Amino acid sequence: MMNRLIPWLVLVEVIALVTAIVGWWTVPILAAVYALIYPDRKHWLSTALAGLCGWGLLIDITWFQGPVFELAGKVGGALGLPGAAFVLLTLIFPALLAGSAAELAAAVRRAVADMARPERARAR
Repeated sequence: MMNRLIPWLVLVEVIALVTAIVGWWTVPILAAVYALIYPDRKHWLSTALAGLCGWGLLIDITWFQGPVFELAGKVGGALGLPGAAFVLLTLIFPALLAGSAAELAAAVRRAVADMARPERARAR
């Protein structure tokens, strides 16, 4: 259990840190790399949760630096949503990015492995 939890927690922290420094577009890259490094994991769920938790960590950190939920209420209001719904959508975005990128990377890895096997082994 612990040997699966520690890499996942590192992924959560790396997603939060790299997103804060570089940008949101790094989330699918990090998730794909994670899926390639750990091919035996349930990619969609674990990386989606890591993306959600990583951005949740960012929201939690910025909560103390400014009026995050006041801003979310204003932006959500401009979109016709309550502030809490806007925050929820903000957390769903990296979850979908991370989960789909990890699942795609895992599928590509499986396809490449299948192509690398000899024709006789594929026929079985």
